[in-house]
Amino acid sequence: MKRGLVVLDHDEIPETQWQRRIEQVRAQLRAEEVEVALVYGDVFRSDDIAYLTNLCIYWNEGMLAIPADGDPALLTKLSPRVHTWMRRTSTLTDLRSGKAFGSLVAQFVADREPGTIGLVDASLWPTALIDEVSAAAPGWVVRPLEGLIRQFRIRPSDAEQALLRQAGTTLTKAADAATAAGLSRQERISVAERVVRGAGFTDVLVRATDAAVEITGQHRNSWLRIAREVEPGEATTALRDVLAAVTDGATIGALAEATAARVRVVHHADLSTDGEYASQSPDRQLAAGDVVVVSVENDKSAVADTILITESGAENLTGKEV
Repeated sequence: MKRGLVVLDHDEIPETQWQRRIEQVRAQLRAEEVEVALVYGDVFRSDDIAYLTNLCIYWNEGMLAIPADGDPALLTKLSPRVHTWMRRTSTLTDLRSGKAFGSLVAQFVADREPGTIGLVDASLWPTALIDEVSAAAPGWVVRPLEGLIRQFRIRPSDAEQALLRQAGTTLTKAADAATAAGLSRQERISVAERVVRGAGFTDVLVRATDAAVEITGQHRNSWLRIAREVEPGEATTALRDVLAAVTDGATIGALAEATAARVRVVHHADLSTDGEYASQSPDRQLAAGDVVVVSVENDKSAVADTILITESGAENLTGKEV
């Protein structure tokens, strides 16, 4: 549940970086001859909007409209009374509220010559919303733009990497506290939540069994995961073997060959949905700059670390150096 701290601090992420993100999208739209891109977000999946504007959608839903030749606007069914808060915690200046997305989209494109509207990751949109937007823009071509924002999110900037390192340290502390001897499952969850929430994470999910604790958290606009056995055993050893095989250009298949346990790799950009839509193809390659969660699971427990892949190997953000 998103109920943590929302921070817009230009000492953390420079204002020029926020501007560059929008310009990257605009350039891509021009290259694909798309006049307006629409990015949909709700409480379950709004990381693309957060990446571009720092806006956190705590509740309800929103749509970011990005023209190829102008500033973005947030379209939302929320009352204008929340606009003040949204402006304070995001880079947005154009906020538009209405009763339906269809009418908001119609108003946004009303003074433009009909062209092409791109729906970012349309395969994840509610079908009824696609129909609503299409009906609201007669004369416009409406087509999907899969992975448009994700392609820019997959390799965090130096500033984002610094924040990830801070967050990784917090997750490590939380996992150490939650795997202490003598705690019940509920106590393990409570301990982990207290540490992570206290560090200002926006979203936290803790799973605990008698054998292991898994903590997934969103810090600022990036995600990390750590999982530890209460009593380090075979899964912990297997994860160490797999992490030793992580290199620039390694494939998921190569990592799986490092152990008999089950191996799963999820990019941080896909972690808000637990990697449900991410490829686990053995041929999928990892690249320097990627931040991924590497998990190893056997019949007893699962362990995981968040890794920054470098040209010389890997940096373990939630544990000791690989």
